[in-house]
Amino acid sequence: MTGCTPVPTELARNEGRDYLAEGPDILAAAARGCVPLAQALTVWKDVTFDYASTDTPDFVPTLSVA
Repeated sequence: MTGCTPVPTELARNEGRDYLAEGPDILAAAARGCVPLAQALTVWKDVTFDYASTDTPDFVPTLSVA
């Protein structure tokens, strides 16, 4: 297989698979046939997005009696 398939997680979802639990396996299987995906997974393998938010609300809702 030389070309990349459509979005692997969408295909897995349509097949009824639990793509949230099986995501890494689904992507690894898809990467075997898609060089750009394999390269991306290699580059991003150790990156995580687990961080505490630094956003603060612009306003604080208050209750008012109408």
